[in-house]
Amino acid sequence: MKFTDTEREVIIIKAVKELIDEMVNFEIGNVIGNDPYSQFQFSSRTHKKFFNIILVDFLSCSDKKVLGEQSTYLSALQSVCDSPKFEQNNSIENLKNCVSDFRQWLSIEVVVEKIWLPSIELETNLSIKRVEFIKICGNISKHNFSRLSGVVKELQTIFNRNGITLSDDNALVIIEEFYQWFHDDIFSYHSSAIAEFLNNIRWGIYEYLQPEFHRPIVYEPSKDIKRYHYTYPDEIKGDFAKHCYWELMNDIRSKPYMKKFQVTEYLKMRY
Repeated sequence: MKFTDTEREVIIIKAVKELIDEMVNFEIGNVIGNDPYSQFQFSSRTHKKFFNIILVDFLSCSDKKVLGEQSTYLSALQSVCDSPKFEQNNSIENLKNCVSDFRQWLSIEVVVEKIWLPSIELETNLSIKRVEFIKICGNISKHNFSRLSGVVKELQTIFNRNGITLSDDNALVIIEEFYQWFHDDIFSYHSSAIAEFLNNIRWGIYEYLQPEFHRPIVYEPSKDIKRYHYTYPDEIKGDFAKHCYWELMNDIRSKPYMKKFQVTEYLKMRY
């Protein structure tokens, strides 16, 4: 499908907003403690797995047939920040900073020391990007081992980068042990910081679109029910784009589910 730049922005923001709302809400978990020492606590182990699964979608590529291009949602959102269509009085600034901060954090390569993988009798220090182990763990959370050939290849690539050769058998055997290290331990450690990043992006979207929300809304005369409609921007022409714009404006009427919170520095110092 082909979209104007404004249509594309609306569709991207709507998709990103919905994905974040699935992850950062009071069913998935809650913020405990007080700023600047807060932390995000999952409602259960199952909710943590669900969070990781949706996070993989968020960090993966969109469908080209729907969005008109194939890129990660974060990359697409970065392009929105670079050339915003609804900016007024620098309303994009907070969103731009939040997206940049999260992308930078994800790209960092960390060294996890003394990983013990008993199935192949290997103890090693492993250098790995945060985005790599987050996506691998999300895919393991989502799929049975019989559908993890992609994860096998990723593990082989990462270990090879660390000077370790894994056979297909080796990679399959260590999947559960890798998951225990990086999902049960390291992802759990990072989950509060990730939730803070996502919540900040969600607030950035809300703040960016507030001027646009107040521009097109028209309240209709009515004695009983308060009726309204939106005046579409000239650049939004397609039915799907109009649908997305209408729903996005309706959603932006309300603040994000969770207030802004600041996670303790002690959950940001490792890995």
